[in-house]
Amino acid sequence: MASTKIPLTLLDPDGGWVNAPVHVSELDGLPVLLHFWTMDCEDCSAQFEAVNQWVVEYGPRGLKVIGVDVTHSETELRDTNKVEGFAREHGLRYPIAMDDGSMAKSYGVDKHPAFLLFGPDGLLKNRIGGKDAVRRVRALLKNLPEGEHELTGQVSDAEEAQVPASP
Repeated sequence: MASTKIPLTLLDPDGGWVNAPVHVSELDGLPVLLHFWTMDCEDCSAQFEAVNQWVVEYGPRGLKVIGVDVTHSETELRDTNKVEGFAREHGLRYPIAMDDGSMAKSYGVDKHPAFLLFGPDGLLKNRIGGKDAVRRVRALLKNLPEGEHELTGQVSDAEEAQVPASP
């Protein structure tokens, strides 16, 4: 996979954020997991428990998880209360950027759910999507050493098969 630098301007702290804005300086030298989802996606909702677990388990190791709610209309984009309520209802413990679709498009995300995993160097290490994405992301995160901020980027099929599908 060709590495892609995070377009930091897309993570504008003055844009629409739920839970807490993220400042670009907070991401320097850290692995970042972007989780693209929509409120009407059942597969997305099924992954929230696992993502919350990763915040707790891998946050202390340096992983920064950022949700990206990809809206479908101008009305939705302006309704932060709706997204905040959705986040509370699903117990989301990480910052959520509200995207009008431009961030998803710039990363080539055209299906939801989708995860983009960036290394501490700001380069895209892995793009994972679909129903089985949680298993594949979990296998990658398993390689995040305690106290270090480096990721291997890829896992073998054998390594992935050993990781349970449930959170």
